[in-house]
Amino acid sequence: MPTNGITTLGNRTFFFGGASGIDTSALVKAAYEQRKREADKIDLQIENNLAKYSAYEKIRTLSNDVKSSLTNIKKNYSTISSNTGLFDQRTGSLNSSSSTLATGLVSVAIDPGTDLGNFSLEVMVKAKVQKSGSDSTFTDKNLDLGYAGTFDIAIAGKVASTINVTADMSLQELATAINSQAATTGVNAAVVQTTPTNFQLVLSGTDTAKAISITNVTGTNVMQSIGVTDGGGTFVNPIQVASQAEVKIDNVSYFRDSNNFDDVIPGIKLTVKNAEPGTLIDLNIENNNEGIKEGIQKFIDSYNTLRDFIKSQQVVGEDGDVDKDAILFGDSLLSNVNLSVQRILGGSYGGGGTALSTLREVGITLDPDNKLVMDEAKFDTAVIDKFDEVRAVFETNVTSSNTEFRMTKNQSTTASLAFAIDITMAGPAISSVAVGGDTSLFTISGSTITGNAGTAYEGMTFAYVGTTNTTVNIDIKSGIADSLDATLFKFADILNGDLSKEMSNLTSQNTQMQQRSTRVIERAEAYRDSLINKYANFESRLAAAQTVLAQLRALLGTNKDDN
Repeated sequence: MPTNGITTLGNRTFFFGGASGIDTSALVKAAYEQRKREADKIDLQIENNLAKYSAYEKIRTLSNDVKSSLTNIKKNYSTISSNTGLFDQRTGSLNSSSSTLATGLVSVAIDPGTDLGNFSLEVMVKAKVQKSGSDSTFTDKNLDLGYAGTFDIAIAGKVASTINVTADMSLQELATAINSQAATTGVNAAVVQTTPTNFQLVLSGTDTAKAISITNVTGTNVMQSIGVTDGGGTFVNPIQVASQAEVKIDNVSYFRDSNNFDDVIPGIKLTVKNAEPGTLIDLNIENNNEGIKEGIQKFIDSYNTLRDFIKSQQVVGEDGDVDKDAILFGDSLLSNVNLSVQRILGGSYGGGGTALSTLREVGITLDPDNKLVMDEAKFDTAVIDKFDEVRAVFETNVTSSNTEFRMTKNQSTTASLAFAIDITMAGPAISSVAVGGDTSLFTISGSTITGNAGTAYEGMTFAYVGTTNTTVNIDIKSGIADSLDATLFKFADILNGDLSKEMSNLTSQNTQMQQRSTRVIERAEAYRDSLINKYANFESRLAAAQTVLAQLRALLGTNKDDN
């Protein structure tokens, strides 16, 4: 290694060892590295914190994926959003008594929560619009008709418009004039070519079961002249008569002006597609068991993905060393997430007694890696034979003794709770709420009652719309989906979850440590610069001394080897 030369340290370029032969650059570098060592340790800690932050972020993302998979499994407390819960979904089967497919005669839409049942349908008549054509045919649709007059036209229930016909209007222009008012009158007109040389005017209503009427004729009776009506206003060439739809449900006839029967069977919308008297259709309303299984499987898949990541943070090699990717090995927050989730999955829910109450009993077990596995046959049997019990395992059940009182939000991690809440009114407003005489358990805002933090009612929100003092008995039996959702919310909420708080702490730590590291580097660089200046001054003085010595030897006629 050279003991003299030119080097660059930081932003300084300088000569070293020129006079002394000492590698002062190595001395400066060693001293700098010694002073900089604390910053290196800080930087390593910052790097570890960044890795930990990423791991927490991964857990938070996967936990929220599990929460999303629970959206339609847990209880829906909203009165605004439609209930899309898995256990409220319905499906229907249609079977025809003839070779005609039932789906060719009627379509069915079923609202969530519709009562289960069986119905016999028979489509007697399909609702139709009126269609009437002209009795006369024309060889040229663009030839002037030569008629002048007016008439009003409309279907029942619409507003009639006056059609003005002039002598120079053709059949096509008459149709155009009628169509220009169709939005108001509900009558469309078309010129159809019946043969290669003949054209005919056809009037059609826009609404079923609504007859077309032509009134207030002045001048030439144009519609009579072209063969649509007779002198009394009767249509002489009816193509299709306006008619109501008729459907027999359990042998009772129902009539509607349209083909939509959405107000006969609660929660069921029937739409007539074709009529076929004599063909009976069996409509069976059932729980959507297949949809329930698919929804539960999505939850299982999302949980297993979270479980895989948690397991990856617990890996120890055969040599006893922690895997390099196990950033959160031994981390207390990760342990809390894992243990909290495992406790919920292994708990008992539902009504108790002899009813199904655990995941295992509905066909879902934990494998040796604590991942969920569904026994589809056992699950199918449980859903078919004990639907309500399966539902109670997954979905929280809330009962209240007062119809004016209801739960509106539940993010409580309390498994089950039964209590009586005393509500006192002051005029139209709630003045106090108490359980067992304790009025400090809830916060009141208008008609909303919210459980306070640190109490058994934390995470619960209720609404009371009554106007009198009352005592409400409430029984809450939590389900797995609600309990797991509330627990994951506590850990994974983006704003206030435990994971987010810890990630924020790591960011704050890194900011502070980065400032410390910067200060250490600045001091080390300043020390390095001072050493460079010191050694440069040393070399300069030594060089000057060597010059003087050389001059003296020259004067004395000696050299450096002489004594």
